[in-house]
Amino acid sequence: MHRHTTLIAALLLLPGGLAAQRTGTFLEPLPTEGTTRVAQRGANFLEIAVGARARAMGEAYTGLASGASATFWNPAGLGSIERFTLAYTYLDMYGDLGIKHQFAAVALPMFGGAGAVSYIGLNSGDIPRTDESNPSGGNSATGDVFSFSGQAIGLHYGRRLTDRLQVGFTGRYVSEGITQATVSWWSLDFGTLFNTGLYGITIAATLANVGPTSQYQGGLITTRVNTDQAFPFAIPIRFKTTGYSLPTTFRFAVVSSLMGGPDALFAPGGNSDLKLAVELNDAVDTDIQMAVGAEYSFNRLVFLRAGKKFVNEAHSDFRSFGHALSFGGGLRLPLFGSALSLDYAYTNMGELQNVHAFSFELGGTQ
Repeated sequence: MHRHTTLIAALLLLPGGLAAQRTGTFLEPLPTEGTTRVAQRGANFLEIAVGARARAMGEAYTGLASGASATFWNPAGLGSIERFTLAYTYLDMYGDLGIKHQFAAVALPMFGGAGAVSYIGLNSGDIPRTDESNPSGGNSATGDVFSFSGQAIGLHYGRRLTDRLQVGFTGRYVSEGITQATVSWWSLDFGTLFNTGLYGITIAATLANVGPTSQYQGGLITTRVNTDQAFPFAIPIRFKTTGYSLPTTFRFAVVSSLMGGPDALFAPGGNSDLKLAVELNDAVDTDIQMAVGAEYSFNRLVFLRAGKKFVNEAHSDFRSFGHALSFGGGLRLPLFGSALSLDYAYTNMGELQNVHAFSFELGGTQ
């Protein structure tokens, strides 16, 4: 019972779920507190970071985005792709709750830059189905279990405008819900990436998940009510549902090559490479959040990473510093004239236990 209760609580944090349709007492914001809209946006699974490299660095990755995984973080990063690139990430989320998240993308040079296709999928696993008549389940008409899922399919393009400046954009179709109650959107992302050429510093920015408001549709939203008239008949009705916007987000990042790069701040050249990334995330459903990450590599073959995302939501001071602290590593292996990157990341999510991320990328660069 505890597992299912915790699972439902976790799901309510991910999407602006159907349970949010209920009326109740609204909490009024105080003048001294920032206003947030946590769980008041649809398709919140789009805020779940993809890529073990990115997650190990505390999600401070917009300025490092490259290869096929750039489709999620910053489509401008596609501008550096010179060959076919494939990326895949699998997230085992929140301990034993059974929530699974997957990401896959394929990118290919074209039209002076690179184009890509991506897929993001979230699935809750089986949840026992109950209703007023069957509080313990067992309604043969609706089935014993149901699941919540979300999907996003994207088309992406990025290219270099100069030897230092890259730009890119994304168009996505997004949907989520349960059987007979789903909602969908179209969305756009825009990204830039600029290598300053000064002390190994790169500046990047992404505006993600820009789209219209949408509402749930399906058989669970509509019903028929019988009248008590002398000539009874059924009146079709539709429940009034709240319109949901996407979790529009602006990310700004600064990356510095401290060691190893040709214009590194302290020690250019050599076998060791050290990067430091700092990122600010300003979303419509959170206060401004900061992320910091570092990556060390030796001979561009072995990688060690660590990072921290600061979750600055109101009333979250009960969380320790270890919340959203992450670390991981990876290998980059030569393969048939290309490279295969294998990466792992661990993220401590406090009350929701932890997240393990496994990813590989073929043909990408780091």
